[in-house]
Amino acid sequence: MDPNSHPTAAPSNDTSASLTRRNILAGAAWAVPAVALTASTPAFAASSALLMLSTPNMQVPASGAVTVTATLKNASGAATAGASVSFTGPSGATINPASAVTNGTGAATTGLNLKAPWTKPGSTVAVNATSGSESKSQSFTVIGSNLVAAGNVYSSTPAQTELVFPSPAVDAVASGGSFAVLLNNGTVWTKGDNSNGQLGDNTSTDRSTWAQVPGLSNVTQIAAGSGSLYALLSDGSVKAWGYNAFGQLGDGTTTPRYSPTPVSNLSGVTQIAAGGATAFALLSDKSVKAWGYNNVGQVGDGSTTNRSTPSTVSNLSNVVQIAAGRFRTLGIPDVATAYALLSDGSVKAWGFNNAGQVGDGTTTSRSAPTPVLDVSGATQVAAGSGTGFVLLSDGSVRGWGRNNVGQVGDGTTTNRSRPTTVTRVASAVQVSAAAGTAYAMSSDGSVRSWGYNTYGQIGDGSTTDRPAPVSLAVPAGHSVERLASNGSGAETVFLVMATT
Repeated sequence: MDPNSHPTAAPSNDTSASLTRRNILAGAAWAVPAVALTASTPAFAASSALLMLSTPNMQVPASGAVTVTATLKNASGAATAGASVSFTGPSGATINPASAVTNGTGAATTGLNLKAPWTKPGSTVAVNATSGSESKSQSFTVIGSNLVAAGNVYSSTPAQTELVFPSPAVDAVASGGSFAVLLNNGTVWTKGDNSNGQLGDNTSTDRSTWAQVPGLSNVTQIAAGSGSLYALLSDGSVKAWGYNAFGQLGDGTTTPRYSPTPVSNLSGVTQIAAGGATAFALLSDKSVKAWGYNNVGQVGDGSTTNRSTPSTVSNLSNVVQIAAGRFRTLGIPDVATAYALLSDGSVKAWGFNNAGQVGDGTTTSRSAPTPVLDVSGATQVAAGSGTGFVLLSDGSVRGWGRNNVGQVGDGTTTNRSRPTTVTRVASAVQVSAAAGTAYAMSSDGSVRSWGYNTYGQIGDGSTTDRPAPVSLAVPAGHSVERLASNGSGAETVFLVMATT
């Protein structure tokens, strides 16, 4: 449960050797290049096409047993029964049994276990079969995961997620019990709470297993609102789905959508952000548009009128990155605060400001962008639930806003209406924020976290809130490539790990 909520149910390959603040930018649109899977070179050439190998979907998990089926037919295409087939596989894998006899349909089966859980998702492995003079080498795609998670539906000790992805993950977001992952191949996978259709599978049925969002491809970035999801496509358009009571899907209606729907009147988008029931888009001309719930001016157009299609944020130019947070309070929808990092290293903010999260030294909500005080040389901005953060060019991090469980990271639980230095963080190259919890990654790949920890999302093996940063327990022998975007409604932390 979000630390700002009341106790009611929420709606619910290689990395560079040296990381710098200039090569990692959380919340930006992660580039997803087109990737083609290349089959492994067969260990030996087959003498004919009479012997075939298959697995379900022609995939094998990085760890765990899968059935491999060899099918043998004679020159006339009829099944060959009673023939012995021997199997071999990649080094380190187990194959049991090593040989089997074909049945009446010409099929012989064995069990394969790669026993290599950190194998790069989307890579290929070869399995070989021989029967008499016939031989076959077949490549299979590895499904796995380069994500580590801790928190809601996971444990308080960070661990690898389910081995189900056919391509490396490049980002992950969450909102309460809903989860979404963007893969390098441009697809999006979801699981969890689906009460508002936010899983995008054209149903409102909750699902505990990951599945690809149908009909969605060429995605370069994802963002999560409260009960809604957003996807930026490679052509600069945006699709959205889920909860839409305030027009936050941007399609000109307030009708919920159970599958991805285009946001109207929007093109040339380079980055998206979402907070509560409001969404934001950074355009190629460095302006920002917003839509959705606008009760305190969080759309930023100087009004308090809800917008069901994108509206231009006023008095804002030269924006290089955006972020949006939400605040949950009893009896009203989640309310957003938005942030814009400008090309000169300053930051502007607008929207809900009950705890000082606008950072202008007041607790007055703002319907148009206003400068965040005491910030210069910023290289990244991030937004949590009632909190804002900036990464500075010297590797330090500053936070402000809601601080009831120490989420600002200054060692206290006193709200801050202007930025204050986060303690115990140095040489940071990235910052990410969630629902009352924040994270900083340093140039050496270590991660520190602080704030709300009811679900273990701090990642230190406990469920104790931390008002000052502590070390997150990265799985031994593995390197963090970057922090996932996570999102201001996230009660789970995701880390994107380096793949080899």
